[in-house]
Amino acid sequence: MNVYFMSGLGADEHMFLKTTLPEGFEIHHLAWLKPLKNEPFPAYARRLAEGIDESQPFLLVGLSLGGMMAIEMNKFLQPDYTILISSVTNREGLPFWFKLASLTGIYRIVPNYFYHHRNFITAWLLGAQSKEDKVLLSKVMLNADPVFVKWAVPRILKWDNHFIPAKMKHVHGTADVILPYRPNKRTLPVEKGTHFMVYNRAGEVNRLLKDILNKAGIQP
Repeated sequence: MNVYFMSGLGADEHMFLKTTLPEGFEIHHLAWLKPLKNEPFPAYARRLAEGIDESQPFLLVGLSLGGMMAIEMNKFLQPDYTILISSVTNREGLPFWFKLASLTGIYRIVPNYFYHHRNFITAWLLGAQSKEDKVLLSKVMLNADPVFVKWAVPRILKWDNHFIPAKMKHVHGTADVILPYRPNKRTLPVEKGTHFMVYNRAGEVNRLLKDILNKAGIQP
């Protein structure tokens, strides 16, 4: 079965270097597209979804921003199942400082350099702890498309979703600083996991992915 992965803000498939699925599930990565001028979030989701083969059963897995995109895709696609990792399902899941940034527009004056170069603040926020983590974070941030990042930030801050897919689970770290853990019946916690846990706690995340598929009865 095809499984389509979407990464976080400006990140690429390198975030999933350590991600594995049971035999028979084939991982595909949907790379971020260059956004069109003033393109709305739902319209972007439809363009990105053109990379999905709807003639075959498929799953969606979204990391952070990718999870938000996966929910948008559920509004017009019919995946067999959707899994969010370190993401949110609606505006209520955003921390207060995201909402403050949206209301004040302060995000407009954040220099592009902040989004594209690792420093102690970004490493702390994302939970990149080891030297290996920080090397990957530096690479991902340096390669992030500045046009995409500038387009995506205000759309993340203003995302006003009220739709929750029926067939969905959410894996989230309890020590996530960017998007704090909020327990609910759909969410499976990774104790002390950070926003970087898909990479630095990959073993636990992989086990949870396997368990979700087994309990949902999803066969490759």
